[in-house]
Amino acid sequence: MDKQVDVTNKYGHEILDIKNKLRQLESGRVYELSKAHMDGYLATNIEQLRGMIKELICKIEYGQDSINDKIAEVFKKIDL
Repeated sequence: MDKQVDVTNKYGHEILDIKNKLRQLESGRVYELSKAHMDGYLATNIEQLRGMIKELICKIEYGQDSINDKIAEVFKKIDL
């Protein structure tokens, strides 16, 4: 069976954002543990992660451009 979409490649930026958020949570980077406001509360981090996953699934299901696609399009328009 042939792949219809290489999700890992096409949506690499979005997947990397999700991986980074999970890595932060895994290493205890939440306000409740670190007391650093920049880490945010656990509930806030979970809400952000849910939003990231929901957005990625929507992009895949509806064939929307990835962040990488949008960046590539901007660079195509630059006249060097």
